[in-house]
Amino acid sequence: MSNPTLISPSSPLKRIMNAVRAVEAGNYVPGLLSDLEHDSGELGQLAHMLDAMARNVSIRDHQLRLLRKVIPIGVALSAEKDYNRLLETLVVEAQFFTNADAGTLYILEDNALKFVILRNTSLDMAMGGTSGAEIPFYPVKLYKPDGSENRANVVSHAALTHKRINIADAYEADGFDFSGTKAFDARTKYRSKSFLAIPLENTDNKVIGVLQLINAKNADTGEIIPFKDDDVLEALVLLATAALDGYIREASLRQEIAKLKIEINESRRTRQVAEITETRYFQELKDKANQLRDQSRNKK
Repeated sequence: MSNPTLISPSSPLKRIMNAVRAVEAGNYVPGLLSDLEHDSGELGQLAHMLDAMARNVSIRDHQLRLLRKVIPIGVALSAEKDYNRLLETLVVEAQFFTNADAGTLYILEDNALKFVILRNTSLDMAMGGTSGAEIPFYPVKLYKPDGSENRANVVSHAALTHKRINIADAYEADGFDFSGTKAFDARTKYRSKSFLAIPLENTDNKVIGVLQLINAKNADTGEIIPFKDDDVLEALVLLATAALDGYIREASLRQEIAKLKIEINESRRTRQVAEITETRYFQELKDKANQLRDQSRNKK
């Protein structure tokens, strides 16, 4: 009996079979068979069809990932009525999707980015939000004393330019001042490396805050790696920003209503006082009081 024909591990057919297995496992990389696609024969057509199919599967899986994970989080954020918990959830979920070791959220107030949430997994650090621990860091100002823009700081640069900033290694980055980061590292024995600063814009394209993620980790090795562009994170940021903006607008409206009520009450009291002081009875009481005061002075 003759032996079955063996397929070489490097043969086109073997590579296509391996690519099929990669599609099934969700590990297929687009363009894996790009050299075979140039073949004008049946193998080239098969490679091209497989690559197109794999891309469609990848898109479908990506959409399902959005639906299953990000959309429910967005709905939960929109329904959240606790401001501190809303801010905290935004950072925690962003860390989860990027596998970031640390995250900081700033809210823009009076041309300065105020620390509101600070999380660091390795250092077991949790400040702001529901932690009850105050953040002992000064706000990051957008402008210097001379009025010029403060673009030396990563988060202020992101807020001023409305652009994301992705830094592979803060210690080797040019154009930014990481002296504060290095001082923090020296004090805590930490090593801040990769950074991703994301400006949060409302529906009016105005920056309302900045989300900063630090030290993305390789899920398998734990190695610190640069942050990658991720549509899932993009969707989360959009939904979270919409929820945050909605909360801020609602809070502002409540403040305006409360202020209006105070003004109405003050106006009402003023009118009531005027109505009382203008009555004949009040004027008579006032005259009697003046008479008694004059008599008391004369006796002295």
